[in-house]
Amino acid sequence: MTIDDRIRLVLPISQTVTAYHTPISREVFEANYRIISATHSALFGKGLEYAAQAGPVVARLRLLDEGRKDAIERKEFDRDGNPTDGGALALLREIKRLTVILVPGKDGWDMLPVDEAIRAGHIDSEEWSEVEAAIVFFTCPCQMARRQVRKAVADAVSSVMGGSVTSLELTEWIASLPKSTAV
Repeated sequence: MTIDDRIRLVLPISQTVTAYHTPISREVFEANYRIISATHSALFGKGLEYAAQAGPVVARLRLLDEGRKDAIERKEFDRDGNPTDGGALALLREIKRLTVILVPGKDGWDMLPVDEAIRAGHIDSEEWSEVEAAIVFFTCPCQMARRQVRKAVADAVSSVMGGSVTSLELTEWIASLPKSTAV
């Protein structure tokens, strides 16, 4: 078992379904730092109480707003003259790609991409929307934190959402679960 300092988010969706999210890479952060930092400022600029209450719910929407604002500042418009999304939709697709939905299977845990978990009825689109917002809420302060304090920030932010963090890779994390957890 390998333990590293890369922090992954484990977020319960229901009693039997869990989301496991691997954070975005440094390259993805650098390509999107403007909208990530603007989203972070918008969520946490109103104080920790506001961030803790509203952040996990509105973070995705705020990211989209900040993407449009950034596009306007950078004069990025589509053919119809509307501001682009500023890269927010690509960032959300990357967040989805880095998230695995874990559901109990007959031989342990089944690891499903988000879209497959939705198609199979393990989660619905509203549940994914809530999880996606929570992951954006987690991503912003964790990516903005210095490495020395990132784990403490991740622990605090994940606890607000009822989640936890781990340094274990997905298969190692699943192997660490009690066998009776998977049905």
